[in-house]
Amino acid sequence: MESVWVTAAYGLAFFVAFGIIFGVALAYAAKRFAVKVDPKIEAVRACLPGANCGACGFAGCESYAEAVVTNPDIPVNKCAPGKKEVADKVAEITGKAAGETSDVISFLRCSRNEGEVKKKHAYVGFDTCQAAAIAFGGPYECTYACIGYGDCEAACPFHAIHMKDNMPVIDPEECTGCGVCVNACPKGVLQMLPKDAPCYVPCSSHDSGKAVTNVCKAGCIHCMACTRKAKDVVNMVNGRIEIDYDHIDEDLTKAAVWACNKQFIFRYTDPKKQADAVAEIKAEQAAKKAAAAAKKAEAEAAPTPQTADR
Repeated sequence: MESVWVTAAYGLAFFVAFGIIFGVALAYAAKRFAVKVDPKIEAVRACLPGANCGACGFAGCESYAEAVVTNPDIPVNKCAPGKKEVADKVAEITGKAAGETSDVISFLRCSRNEGEVKKKHAYVGFDTCQAAAIAFGGPYECTYACIGYGDCEAACPFHAIHMKDNMPVIDPEECTGCGVCVNACPKGVLQMLPKDAPCYVPCSSHDSGKAVTNVCKAGCIHCMACTRKAKDVVNMVNGRIEIDYDHIDEDLTKAAVWACNKQFIFRYTDPKKQADAVAEIKAEQAAKKAAAAAKKAEAEAAPTPQTADR
């Protein structure tokens, strides 16, 4: 029995010594071959939001921090969630110029519910937009319509998107402009626009006007009226209306909104301003119609020359 305890003691001593030797060896190796980290990288990393959203074009905050410190060509204003506050801090740490930053948020470019777009088939499968899009382009008759399973809501790292009536609702105060939702949407119905954008087009269809009207009552029919009124600022790009937000102003916005007086799809971003514009346009149209009817009735009531001679 005594020999068993002696053997156990020797075994324990061996493993303790073994552990100490390898521990010291590993500690020495870690110190000898340690990669020195630039304290500026750590400082930049500390001031970033830490969402790892990828809006900067890098794999995460750590990758961007390393790149912006070590690469002179990487600007300090690439962090969309951090906006100007973070850009200024990164500029101070790196010694680079801060540059300009612009607040952008996600906008929904689809009016599926308003346009009463119907389903072409019942989708059965994984409840994700990505999966549903594979099945014949999605369940709706408009192949460019929002599918509505909330991939964007699930992807948003800042919880700025919530689904309502199977459509995403974006909270402009919570949205940081990271763009993760845009990448998550298989239909491309979300677009990053300036937060102070005066107007937008809530439709992503690339179809012809007839094809749009066959499936949606509120889709862009590509009549090009807005492009003629706001020439070179509102354009048809790759099959859908795009707006040059660097040059759009209130006058051009009004001209384009008034030009789109049938579908009312070219809209002010401010709902109240849009509602006032629609009411004014409809009142103007009604007045013109009434004036034309009165003129026609007056002409019909006026005696003809032959009647007057009798």
